[in-house]
Amino acid sequence: MSSLFFVVNNVLWKWIVADYLPLQVIVKRSMITSLLGVVFLGTNGFAMYTTLSEALFVNLTCIIGALGLVFMIYALKESSLNNFIHYSLLGSIGTASYLYFAEDIIPQNYILGILFIALGFCMFLWNQRNNSKVVQISTHRNLTLMTLCFSVSGIMQWYNLKTYDVVFLVVHQEIEVLIVAGILIRFLKQPILAFFKFDYILVMVPIIAIAIVAGMYGLKVTNPFISSIISLTTPILTITLAVIVLKERFKWYYVSSLFMIILGAWMLS
Repeated sequence: MSSLFFVVNNVLWKWIVADYLPLQVIVKRSMITSLLGVVFLGTNGFAMYTTLSEALFVNLTCIIGALGLVFMIYALKESSLNNFIHYSLLGSIGTASYLYFAEDIIPQNYILGILFIALGFCMFLWNQRNNSKVVQISTHRNLTLMTLCFSVSGIMQWYNLKTYDVVFLVVHQEIEVLIVAGILIRFLKQPILAFFKFDYILVMVPIIAIAIVAGMYGLKVTNPFISSIISLTTPILTITLAVIVLKERFKWYYVSSLFMIILGAWMLS
């Protein structure tokens, strides 16, 4: 369920940031989700962290995740969903490696899986060599930082889910997104979108809420890598919707690189 809703959300992000600045979209969306989340927690109760170390860990997790979202939206603004999907799958190497060495969760074909992912990603970069260097550097920088932030925050959130309720962490994450994006938009002196103006950002709110909550529940009952493996359905559907809805030009040479990366990630499971 999380993967399917994230597919729709990815396409909506790409569609909406074509008309607005990335931080404008993030601030307005997180304002609505944070408000709804606080109301829900206030009426249902929740468990709060009790020690300073717990508070620091939870907040650091959410800040890293918020930064990952910022890098993701800036990457989508200047890149295609094809590029985004390749980098999203690349994070499975770091996640699998951490679980392998730190938690003794041993993948079936660790070395072979990493080799296939690395080979597929190198094929992807080779196909990108003719792009403008300015766009290429900024795009790859944002996508790399996005992948790093999401991988680290996913592992940290897995530990948080052993102590805290899913909804509490989701709402906490959205509040941190609002704070981080709010600070950045004020620093860059960008205007904030009208809160009560109807636009497609409002459509995004229930979709992302379901995607995040379902993803958190899945992460809680499995682990960060299994969660990412299940989401392997996301790239195929995202690219398909991008071609149909956004009229993105599909480049067939991406099929080979994407296939290699998905195969490698599957082997790591």
